[in-house]
Amino acid sequence: MPPKAAKKKKGFSLTPEKKKLLKQLIMQKAAEELKKQQEKEAAEKKAAVEARVPKLSLDGLDKDGLEKKVRELYALVCRLEEEKYDWEGKLGRQTEEINELNIKVNDIKGKFSKPMLKRTQKKIPKFDKDAMKKKMLVQANLKSTGQSKFALEEEKGDEKKPDWSADHLKHKESTSEEPKEEGEEEEEEEEEEEEE
Repeated sequence: MPPKAAKKKKGFSLTPEKKKLLKQLIMQKAAEELKKQQEKEAAEKKAAVEARVPKLSLDGLDKDGLEKKVRELYALVCRLEEEKYDWEGKLGRQTEEINELNIKVNDIKGKFSKPMLKRTQKKIPKFDKDAMKKKMLVQANLKSTGQSKFALEEEKGDEKKPDWSADHLKHKESTSEEPKEEGEEEEEEEEEEEEE
């Protein structure tokens, strides 16, 4: 049996080089058409401006003539700004009407535009036991500084203490100078706690 020949695809196929060249040609043609369209729009805009605003001729005008011309141009600019404002308002109202009519049409047809929803996770991740074990291990390996984190820092300095505390200290100093036995010390500590 002779080996089967590879079947050729029916239709038109391009090599990668030809595809690239075709793409470049299409892009060039699109760029040219866009440039022509922009030039056409600019020419139309210029023609519209020239039709509304005549050319400015200032030759042979004296001071009074120039002032008059300035007032005319100012009035023209004010009128054009008013028209622009009116057209913008009209355009905004028409846009609102179009949106309202689209909503009415959709209500009548029964078609509703669905809002885009955010994608969320289907399952909430469960409590990670391994991470918790690692955290506990790290906490166990921490060394203590020997100070309570809630302890207030005492300032070391020569501050003047109130009179009532000085009497108490004198009482402690006079009693601590005498050598005492262990039992007597405990009794004095209990008495001091009761006084406080």
